[in-house]
Amino acid sequence: MSFYVLSKGNLTQIEFDYLTGTMGERLEPTLVPGKVTVQRENVSPAAKSYAIEIMSSPVISIDAKANVEDALKMLKEKNIHHLVLTQGPYVKGLISDRDLSWLAKFELDKNAQVYQFMSNMILACHEETRIDHVAKVMVRENISAIPVVNDESELTGVVTHHDLLRWIYE
Repeated sequence: MSFYVLSKGNLTQIEFDYLTGTMGERLEPTLVPGKVTVQRENVSPAAKSYAIEIMSSPVISIDAKANVEDALKMLKEKNIHHLVLTQGPYVKGLISDRDLSWLAKFELDKNAQVYQFMSNMILACHEETRIDHVAKVMVRENISAIPVVNDESELTGVVTHHDLLRWIYE
């Protein structure tokens, strides 16, 4: 399944060239003395697992028009690093503790709305996006959280680097 770019509140489907040619199992002929056999290549469990299986859900989110002080309080209380900004069931943005930390440092207006400080463009993925694709995109694009959406583009979860590490460990 696909990835999406969220920009100015709109989800646009995108494809990454570096994910082509990595789809599922393949057959590889192997020569054994005297006969030809077909041997299945070992396929990583990540190629058979999907974002919906490892995503954190329900998502800790905040309305895009909430104020910065509430967002900072939620990040601290929930001990998380990312908040998905929503409008109803839809993703509108993503903000991290790093995005907000400089506000506290410089004592800027904490009553400002969080959408004013959110990342301008974020990536999201579909529930049925393969875990190995999610991991590869997170590494290549240097991001640590990807919101997960369903067929109706509604927020259903978020995959973070912590979710990937937990999946590997378990």
